[in-house]
Amino acid sequence: MFRTALPLAAVAAIGLSAAPASAGFYSGEQLLEICTTKRATPDYLEKTYECVAYITGAVDAFNTTREVNKLKSCIPGKVTVGQLREATVDYLLANAKERDKSASTLVFAATRKAWPCPKGKAKSRR
Repeated sequence: MFRTALPLAAVAAIGLSAAPASAGFYSGEQLLEICTTKRATPDYLEKTYECVAYITGAVDAFNTTREVNKLKSCIPGKVTVGQLREATVDYLLANAKERDKSASTLVFAATRKAWPCPKGKAKSRR
């Protein structure tokens, strides 16, 4: 038993310490690559879901933060997941020099550009 457990423990320890944590899971460049996967590729569906899941998760996190701080979301409720994806991809394509930043930072910038908060009207009515 120890002969099997020791190598597994060593591999696990190496895996846990191999790479330092960074500012985000994806860079803007990586997110753009995922979100622009060509339809003809075998992993198109997987990459499309990965793209949309990442963007919607980031937007949900931003909205939760705004809510906790008693601010309303500036993204209209009628905005679709497709529109969030399109705004993000458009922003990434137009801002190539920023793509080394964390993808979540760039999703935030993309949504703020597409749906800016009105000045002084973002306070919650709670």
